[in-house]
Amino acid sequence: MNDNGVLLKKSLGELIAEQLRQDILIRKIGFGDRLIETDIAERFDVSRSTVREALKILEQEELVVNRARKGTFVSMFTNRDLDEMTELRLMIETNAFVKALKHLEKKHFIQLLSIIEEMELEAQKENWDQLFGLDLKFHQYVINRCGNSRLIKIYESIAVQIRVYVAHLDKYYSSPISYYKEHKQLYEALLTKNAKLVQKQVEQHIAYVEDQLLRNSD
Repeated sequence: MNDNGVLLKKSLGELIAEQLRQDILIRKIGFGDRLIETDIAERFDVSRSTVREALKILEQEELVVNRARKGTFVSMFTNRDLDEMTELRLMIETNAFVKALKHLEKKHFIQLLSIIEEMELEAQKENWDQLFGLDLKFHQYVINRCGNSRLIKIYESIAVQIRVYVAHLDKYYSSPISYYKEHKQLYEALLTKNAKLVQKQVEQHIAYVEDQLLRNSD
């Protein structure tokens, strides 16, 4: 259902793509794993053409890659991929977060605080998968209020890749609590409505991983 309350019908292929996407994001299906059409068709009791439709959707999102005469595989994220995604996030999010400041009202901060509180609970349970989902929810919520529809569309177009990106971040943090605290600091910076502080906090938050990549690269 969309924002206007209209029910939007999805094809069977789209529904299967959603389930496979979720399995990849929670690492039920591993990065680099081969996706076999017959196995997926049997699992969901659908035709192979429906499975191919689902895999095509995931391929367009760059979540899977089709290798000639070898099959379809879940995309791997190398350190170079992570580095490029970090650079892209810095370009988009520092700009969007600063632009959002003049649009964020009390009701928006209440919603953001709710997300932060959820993150704290999941961090205490050491539930990285839920934590990563809330991370993306937090960032998307702020970006959606930047007042620039094209910037929002660009971010949405890479949202799945960002979700895969953040699924790799657990190894760069000492604990889920430290990950939650970074977002709490980001929320507190937004509260000040200080553009320079927000830009600095976003840059530090995103660039931290890039720094860790450089430290841990061969």
